[in-house]
Amino acid sequence: MKYILDAFTILGLGVSFLSFFISLFFLFQKKFKNDHYLYLYISILILGFEMLYKTLIHSRLIYDFQWLYHPGRFHNLLIYPVFLFFVWYVIKPEFKLKPAHKLLLLVFILYGLYVFVSSLFIPSNEKIEMLNAFYNDNRPGPFNYWINVKTLIKSTVIPILFLGVIGYNFFKFKRKTKTIQSKRLIRILSVIIIIYFLFNQFSNLLYRWIYRATKFSMIEWPIDITFICLLLLLLSVLALMVNTGSTFLPPIKYSRSILENDTYKVIIDKAKQHIESNKLYKKEKLTLGELSKSINTNPKYLSQAINDYLQLSFVDFINSYRVEEAKKLMLDKTNANLTLEAIGLMSGFKSKSAFFRAFKKATQLTPNQFLKSKRGSNS
Repeated sequence: MKYILDAFTILGLGVSFLSFFISLFFLFQKKFKNDHYLYLYISILILGFEMLYKTLIHSRLIYDFQWLYHPGRFHNLLIYPVFLFFVWYVIKPEFKLKPAHKLLLLVFILYGLYVFVSSLFIPSNEKIEMLNAFYNDNRPGPFNYWINVKTLIKSTVIPILFLGVIGYNFFKFKRKTKTIQSKRLIRILSVIIIIYFLFNQFSNLLYRWIYRATKFSMIEWPIDITFICLLLLLLSVLALMVNTGSTFLPPIKYSRSILENDTYKVIIDKAKQHIESNKLYKKEKLTLGELSKSINTNPKYLSQAINDYLQLSFVDFINSYRVEEAKKLMLDKTNANLTLEAIGLMSGFKSKSAFFRAFKKATQLTPNQFLKSKRGSNS
């Protein structure tokens, strides 16, 4: 028996252990409490196990971990309810798992345990025979997983049911007014889920196409490793972004206040004073980290103070100053010759569309409507 220690093995093992570290680090740091990203960490952990298993198969290291081996295709069914719950928490921040949801999750957990435990009862010598037959590579190309009814149900029917619910909630979500960060996250999530589903549905075609070119019937393992690696890296980047104060995605929700209300007020007052005295809102690319450093506080504390005390995101907090500045500039008669775009840029907005969007969100009026209302009241 000869191990295959190629680039795919190194990549698979490296990304697997990286995903375990990131997911478990955040899960234990937050004591498994939901900060609205709990199911992101769990999805990284689940996909990390899928990556590790497929890497062990590809590298033949599975001979040293026979207790993990289960004959047949690997079906990662648990990932779909986890994806669904993550989508629900993004769409409805107040969402809480009901008994029916917990029961659904339990069913898939028990199925996974059943598959794992049943493989433990297969004698070691039988597993070795199965693996030897498998690695003899006498198959006429990759196995066609669509011809088996049970496999079809696990790989297609069940995922489609979850995808239908996710799709329904996505289109329902689009009709509601949400933050830009939430819309951005739900789009990213939708793309990830759809690509994962489509890959699992049509990977057979990809396997066979590459098999014709390479005549290597075990080609599915390197392809799977590469795909899951990209998926895990993307999800890991999302997890790191939301835990380092990035305003690209919705902020994490703190399950329990780590600060007193008085401390919140002190942080907010310091931030407001510094922003107003230095007119930092005019700086187009002002970041949470930059502001927290300027007032000598932790980015996490500043983010929590803004989110919980003011009930605002960092972007909306800064934009509130920019909107007020824009109002003053618009009402100043000396700026009558300036375009609204120029006023938006002078107020700190990076573009006309960003200015109009933030202004409408803060005042329920467009800049043009605001000007007309003020001119009408002064006439």
